[in-house]
Amino acid sequence: MKRLLYATLASFLLLSSLHAETTCEAVSTVNTSIESLNSTVENQQALVSKLSDDIGIMADRIGDMADKIVVTEKLLADTLIVLTGNADLGSSSSTTGVALTKPLDGSTVSKNTAPTIEMSTSSTKYLLYASTEPTFGDATTISLYIESSAGLSTSWQQVVNFAGNSSTIYIAVKSIDTNNKISSLSNGVKLTLQ
Repeated sequence: MKRLLYATLASFLLLSSLHAETTCEAVSTVNTSIESLNSTVENQQALVSKLSDDIGIMADRIGDMADKIVVTEKLLADTLIVLTGNADLGSSSSTTGVALTKPLDGSTVSKNTAPTIEMSTSSTKYLLYASTEPTFGDATTISLYIESSAGLSTSWQQVVNFAGNSSTIYIAVKSIDTNNKISSLSNGVKLTLQ
């Protein structure tokens, strides 16, 4: 009976150690899987961070290209009349400057109706400059060729759209005299859009 008891005890201990060994292997496999998963998550986080940085750099480059496009558009607007074939156009006017006398600085104007533009010259043709900054920088300014008050009415919506959400816009003009010569830029006028 003792032998039977010893044999049973020995079998029990042998099975217990085999079961413990299998359990240890399973725990080891789970630990290895968790470590591998952690490593994969860390690698993915690094990749997402790198992609985010790359997207930021791309956005900056797109912004630079947009600024260059605005500068190009301004240059094209200034030379628009030259393209009509008039060789005298674009050279300095006999008058060195022009003053924008109406609308007055600080006026409130409608987004739906163009203001009346009056200059110190009698010219009805001019280049209208609209800017979101009082310095009329290349990246913040558009220019439009205007031949009459009807032309301003037609183009006014472009100025309003250019202002976007801003309620303030700055305007200035370059007059075009009867010999199609362009003056220097007038004084700037701050307008509140309503």
